[in-house]
Amino acid sequence: MAARPEELIRHFRVAFAADPASAYRSWFRAQEELRQEARDPEARALADDLWSLQRELPFPTATERARFVHNLAVFFGSPGPAANLVRARELFGAALEHFSVHDEAGWRARALHNFATALASLATNAEDLEESIDHFDSALEWRTSEREIARGVTLHNRGIAYRRLAEFVPVRATSSLTESAASFQEAAQIRERHGLTEGRALSLFHLALTLERVGADGKHPDAILAAVRCYENAAEAFAAAGKAESARLSGERRDALSR
Repeated sequence: MAARPEELIRHFRVAFAADPASAYRSWFRAQEELRQEARDPEARALADDLWSLQRELPFPTATERARFVHNLAVFFGSPGPAANLVRARELFGAALEHFSVHDEAGWRARALHNFATALASLATNAEDLEESIDHFDSALEWRTSEREIARGVTLHNRGIAYRRLAEFVPVRATSSLTESAASFQEAAQIRERHGLTEGRALSLFHLALTLERVGADGKHPDAILAAVRCYENAAEAFAAAGKAESARLSGERRDALSR
């Protein structure tokens, strides 16, 4: 992407004024390109400009605005040069305020899941992680066994949040890691039922990471043995999905833990 920051900003200001939803798709692609090219200051400048504009953008309906706000919240809540949990929190709050009253096709659960994921990814304290887990649990009230694939995604991310919480609150590490393992186990089972080989492999890999953490104190050798088996199963599943590098990494962690 050769355009200068000021050119990009002018271009997207015009585009967003005309059609925010369509402009956002192009804007997001531009952000991806800037990130790949390590043009972090420009990515942040573009994000700052949209942040300053977003409250005034025109939308045909309140629901379309809520969806746009949700998508922008996901952007600010994702790791990257423009990540900003304060902005993400405000945007998710606005989206949830709408979807709590005008829920359709699971948008409230989607927003809860993505807000929880943002908190889990960007949290710098236990309070953010506890809030993340609360939102995951609320999303799971809608993402039941009737919506298993979505449920598996939420359970997987919930497992990551609980494992991070164990790091922030060591006195609750045992219960947090137990919840983490249970989430990954159910996620892996769901993904196996639906033939989601790569997703199952990822959940097995993360389950192994959690079990390895459980056994790190040397007091739970069974957890280490279980982690070895999970790494082995993850390696096989990654290989079956054509993910050679992930299979190699899983195998390496299995071998290191087996020594």
